[in-house]
Amino acid sequence: MDFKDLLHLNGQEFRDEVEFFVDNENEYSKEELYDIFVLVTKRYLDEVISARQLENLFVETYGEKATNDFYEAVANSSETVAEGDVVTAMENDIRFQISSQFDLIEKLNSERG
Repeated sequence: MDFKDLLHLNGQEFRDEVEFFVDNENEYSKEELYDIFVLVTKRYLDEVISARQLENLFVETYGEKATNDFYEAVANSSETVAEGDVVTAMENDIRFQISSQFDLIEKLNSERG
């Protein structure tokens, strides 16, 4: 699968690909590793840009203090995330940590009502 194919992965397919490459017992080429690295980096940067846009809009609309208070409330609003943080903090296996993060995302998605 090349980078263009990877761009269209969502949900379980994306998770499967990432978990495959996180397991250092799997065999993959330098090119395959490069493609998944670029994909994950692109998605990460897209999310950082979106988060920065949202933060800038909040600061512009509501001010710095209200925005900080809001983000603190968000950070402390989910028992699911707090429990997930405890699970991953106590585990040294990066494969387990990443899999747990994907599980957490799925759980948060299912809580959306």
